[in-house]
This record gives sequence, C-alpha cells and structure tokens, in this order.
Amino acid sequence: MSKKVVKNYTYTGLGFPIELHQVEMVKFEGEWHPKIDVRKVADFAIKSLVAQESRLTGDQIRFIRSYFSISLRDFAKVVNESHSAVKKWEDFSDKPTNMDLNIEIMLRLYIFDQVVIKTERKKIEFYNCYASLKKIFLHYQSVRNFRALTSLKGKSDVEMPDKKKSRSQKNHPKKAA
Repeated sequence: MSKKVVKNYTYTGLGFPIELHQVEMVKFEGEWHPKIDVRKVADFAIKSLVAQESRLTGDQIRFIRSYFSISLRDFAKVVNESHSAVKKWEDFSDKPTNMDLNIEIMLRLYIFDQVVIKTERKKIEFYNCYASLKKIFLHYQSVRNFRALTSLKGKSDVEMPDKKKSRSQKNHPKKAA
C-alpha cells in the first residue's frame, strides 16, 4: 500500500468543507484516500462552530443535530422552535440560514455547554466564546441598523440622527448678528 502526505486537504464527509493540514493519504484500489480519524475531525468541527465568525449554514445545522444524535423534533425543543423551522434551516444546505441571530447564539452556547467540561479555565474560555458571539451579534445588528438608516436617508420628511441638536437648539435657532 502506497502512502503520501498532502499539505492541504478539504474533507467534506461531515456535510460541509473542513480544511485539514498534513493529511496522510493511502492508495487503495488505485485511488488516494485520506487516513483520518473522523471522530476527531467531528469533535474539532463541532467546537469550531461555536466561535465561527460567519453565520451557520444548513449543512452545519444538520451536522450539529447528527453529532448530538438528536431527532428533528428534539432539536427543535433545544432551540425553542418548531421542527418545520429546523427542517427549513437544514434545507439551506451550504448557504447561511435565516434563523434569528438570538437563536443561533443560543445554539452555539448549547454546543459549547455540551462539549466542554466546566473547569475554571473552561469558564474563562466560555466567556471568551460568549464575547466573540456578542461581537458577531453586534456587528450584524449594526449592519441591519445602518441599512435601515440609509434606506430612510433619501426621504425628505425624515431627519438623519447623525448631528444631534440639543432641545434648546431645536426650539431657539441662532439669531443672525
């Protein structure tokens, strides 16, 4: 059996691409296959999803559910949604879902709670993950607010809040000298 090491290998066996480095490959029946521990890759992937900066995709939602061996209905209870909503999220495949950002944060915290032991060091890591999730949430919230404000900018009856006037300035404009 021939062997070689591949510098970068994209593994898709979990339903979404994961970049692996220095992967040993073995030649079997004329084809090269990665020699990897799928459980270790899955453990790494589930932990990585907690702090992933981009929104979760439908394939990642399906992976999370299968990683914890949870039925569609039981998973829906975890995120306090209907099973049909979970199915719709999974149907997004490799695209980001349309789930509410608060639900996504709750799901990421659930993952973290399930896969990490609660030691003092782990509590600090938990806080750091929470801070990362909060940063992501605030970013998306500010983007949403910015879009809402810019859509109003062209309307003459709406004053943009970029220059705030004090109450006295609004009621008593400066007199010309």
